[in-house]
Amino acid sequence: MKIKIFLFFSTMLFATSVYGQNAAPFVIPRLQEWKGDTGYYKLKNNINLLVDNTKEQLLFKDYLQAFANDLKALYPQRKVSVKIGKPQTGDIYFKLNTDNKSIEKEGYILHIGNHLSVEASDPKGAFWSTRTMLQILEQDPMHIKIPKGVAKDYPKYEVRGFVLDVGRKFFSIDFLRDYVKLMAYYKLNDFHIHLNDNGFKQFFNNDWKNTYAAFRLENSTYPNLTAKDGSYTKQEFIDLQELANTYGVTIVPEIDAPAHALSITKAVPEIASKKYGADHLDVKNPLTYTVVHNIFKEYLQGPKPVFINEEVHIGTDEYAKEEAEAFRKFTDSTIKYVESFGKKARLWGALTHASGNTPVKSANVTMNLWYNGYADPAEMFRLGYKGISTPDGWLYIV
Repeated sequence: MKIKIFLFFSTMLFATSVYGQNAAPFVIPRLQEWKGDTGYYKLKNNINLLVDNTKEQLLFKDYLQAFANDLKALYPQRKVSVKIGKPQTGDIYFKLNTDNKSIEKEGYILHIGNHLSVEASDPKGAFWSTRTMLQILEQDPMHIKIPKGVAKDYPKYEVRGFVLDVGRKFFSIDFLRDYVKLMAYYKLNDFHIHLNDNGFKQFFNNDWKNTYAAFRLENSTYPNLTAKDGSYTKQEFIDLQELANTYGVTIVPEIDAPAHALSITKAVPEIASKKYGADHLDVKNPLTYTVVHNIFKEYLQGPKPVFINEEVHIGTDEYAKEEAEAFRKFTDSTIKYVESFGKKARLWGALTHASGNTPVKSANVTMNLWYNGYADPAEMFRLGYKGISTPDGWLYIV
């Protein structure tokens, strides 16, 4: 259910306008503004990535190293250096300018002359300029030229995301690491990883015991929870998040409950719903709260938690409508439990489907709006939720 994918590949040769000025280069997403010049910047054999001072070198450090690694992979015979200094012909220069209010958040101005000069109001904006450079260089037959001009670019949307269901189908950690880089290449910044799910009973002889279910992350509290046919160690998942952060991509891990939770009830059978099926947790059973809290705690506690970023997704979609009040109580409790570790909660939209009187916290909570029948966007915004448009009919590939 939860695979959203956007695929867009194309090629285009550099073009020149009738007035001799370079036309806007083909970049995904399209550059917001372009003013063409004539001629081309040419990459040097020794590639220098330059900043003004040690303070900026520290601010740009992780992003510049990621860019340097990309360049080394593309040009193994060339030397790539990160330095402090003023740019010369062929160099690539980065400048932080927090005073330039015309540069949007995550935006940049790229001056393409005899050297490349990037002006950004924040380090992430500077990093996105490097994805623009790589895309343009890829289209040059020799991979060394960029048409001269000035590009001003910034994102149209704050969250530019992709959701991958690794619960129903396992994807290796190397695949996820590669996907982080692919997302960054197209300036996508939000990688939501759906860590647990299960099949549908009717496809497994109507027997919950034989129905496929998987929880993909190492768990010490409930060792039988972790899938035997593919999983990630805690350290692998930490490393993945750290890699993603150096590429401007935030990983948002999801543990889905109280529905889509067959993997949890297979590990702890006594919290399965007898009325709605083993993929539903019994939200009226106090032990359900204990188990779910314990699972989250293992990844959220301590000075170096497994989930290192600000947001954690708590699932909460498609639970039985008849138990709306108990479901709302569980949802509110889980939001507040995750927040007790200093995190912000995301969740799937379900509160139109599960309408009721039990309050569910909305302040600083973000909702994936995937189907209006489950969560009407206008109503959710009125209640105070932030929203991410995730329409199943347009985006899901199953």
